[in-house]
Amino acid sequence: MRTNSDSWVAVGAAFFVIAGLAWALYRPKVQQSVRYQATVVPLANIMDVGFIVLSPAIVLLAGFAAPLVMLGICLVAIATGFAISYNIRYQEPLEGTKDSVNKIARFSQWALLAASVVNISYYTLLSITLVLWPLDAYSTGALAVWGTVYLTAIGLIGWFGGINWLNRQADKTTAFNLAAVIGVVVAFIFYNIQEWLGGRWELGSTEVSITTDDLRKIIGLFAMVQGFEAARYIGNRFSAEQRISSMRLAQYISSFVFVVLVAAILVVFLPPLAEVDGTAIFVASDLVGPALPWIVLLAAIGSQTSAILGATGSRSDMIVNAGVGRKWTFPIILIPTIALFLLTDVTQAVALASRVFAFYFLLQALIAGMLAWRKQAWSAVAGFTAVGLAMATISIFGISI
Repeated sequence: MRTNSDSWVAVGAAFFVIAGLAWALYRPKVQQSVRYQATVVPLANIMDVGFIVLSPAIVLLAGFAAPLVMLGICLVAIATGFAISYNIRYQEPLEGTKDSVNKIARFSQWALLAASVVNISYYTLLSITLVLWPLDAYSTGALAVWGTVYLTAIGLIGWFGGINWLNRQADKTTAFNLAAVIGVVVAFIFYNIQEWLGGRWELGSTEVSITTDDLRKIIGLFAMVQGFEAARYIGNRFSAEQRISSMRLAQYISSFVFVVLVAAILVVFLPPLAEVDGTAIFVASDLVGPALPWIVLLAAIGSQTSAILGATGSRSDMIVNAGVGRKWTFPIILIPTIALFLLTDVTQAVALASRVFAFYFLLQALIAGMLAWRKQAWSAVAGFTAVGLAMATISIFGISI
């Protein structure tokens, strides 16, 4: 039987890791490092608190095979990242010319805008849910009111010219957000160690039974590993090779953390102890320790706010480049976001985000394949074709949990 001291060991380990990583990442030498600055953009976009909240769904759908399933999703994302890398290296130099791939690239930017609207809605649903749930204040009405107020406030701040200031404040919290997310993962690792030492570690049945619907729900969670494409759009700050190498590093780090977390929560969710939804993580958090839900909440507020502001600001830049006045970009982005927010729940939003982002990545794979074809790099053509087919499958068949 677990004791209060057992619970505080895991939570204490989380606090220790958060403090240690925050101290390490906020050192001037690290903050001023070009390598860190280039890596933290895609890493923070990939490794927000969403993967912690939605990882239980992978376990509840795939059972004992969940770590392998999570690894498979990450490998698909890494393969897709090679298409983004290829386009950074070979398509970007063609921008401004009349090359046919630029038409597809411009269309893909608008696909990215649509995907971002869905993603901002998903981020907001997730963050407001996580704030209200541990406060015992969650209801559909409260979610609708607070989410609308939150997004409207961001829109008004943007309209009156304050979005850049907010973005700078959000950037300053990135290191702490990453530290908090990793701290939560460490707490679950310690929970497993304690359960094993106490003779309580047991997974139950190791039988794997994944139905066709389960598989469609799993691929509908692809948005969990999205975010690496951010490296494609920071060329004003970093060279092509810096962005390519940092994006790959960010994907490798996040994939390792994702798989470790899924493996660490197997003991909590096998046999299933919760519904397959965005609140399942609180079942696990309460088992690990009484303070862990609050750490999850803290990580959610920081990482999701940064993600919302970052996505809004960067897409505003993209619309400005198309000739729209800055202040009008915010209602263009946030009015449909609020409408989508009011019409969907977390699980529907993440599935929709997965499908729309998959369409964007499909276009990126098409561009990369065309460029590889010109170079007669047939192995690359085959690889990008496979990526495109995978993205088409997600876009067509992914469904909500």
